[in-house]
Amino acid sequence: MMPSLAAHIALLKSQAEAGVDFRPRAGALCPACGQTAKITATRPWDGDTRIRYHRCQTPGCILASLNQSIKSVQVDR
Repeated sequence: MMPSLAAHIALLKSQAEAGVDFRPRAGALCPACGQTAKITATRPWDGDTRIRYHRCQTPGCILASLNQSIKSVQVDR
């Protein structure tokens, strides 16, 4: 059974807020469309962890249309 659209959107927003992996060469991928999201803010290193915030710019992406911030976590320098 397919989840409702509202449930699907809630899941995508939850994934964006919880954080996706950040890879120095590839960046962070939008959990909705899988495309590289644009960095909007970078926090300083906290030990071995760095947090960044992104926004998806892909036309037609649910998170882009909602202007949802996507958190990423980098765990290596």
